[in-house]
Amino acid sequence: MHRIFEARFLAPTIKYFRIEAPKVAAKRKAGQFVILRVTPDGERIPLTIADADVTEGWIAIIVQSLGKTTRMLNSLEAGDSISDLVGPLGKPSHIQKVGTVVVIGGGVGTAIAYSTAVAMKRAGNHVCAILGGRTKELVILEKEMRAVCDEVYPTTGD
Repeated sequence: MHRIFEARFLAPTIKYFRIEAPKVAAKRKAGQFVILRVTPDGERIPLTIADADVTEGWIAIIVQSLGKTTRMLNSLEAGDSISDLVGPLGKPSHIQKVGTVVVIGGGVGTAIAYSTAVAMKRAGNHVCAILGGRTKELVILEKEMRAVCDEVYPTTGD
């Protein structure tokens, strides 16, 4: 079981979770993901690791309510637990100092853009972020991106 440390809505159907996962936090790299199950017999779903803290032993994921499992996950709150979580999985983003980089993310895709922006900034790059959403309220992680990027450009479809 993996305890949820924090759960908060970023938009009406998009929720941010900080989840206890010390082994995943210790090994994850920007661009990787986990597969989790809310209940022992539940559906396995892949979710990008948006952030992690090795010292505190947590990872962050961002979930949009679209189907049964994501709606069930988004009904959970801090103090609840997730049945199981496997990761980190997937090939990490290529991180190196190149000068200026641009990360682009829209909706929950901003999760991978955020983790990549943090890693690229730590590598010594000038980081620009372009964030998108159908509406202003669906542009997520803008505050967090402004904290790590040199330039941030939010865009909307309205």
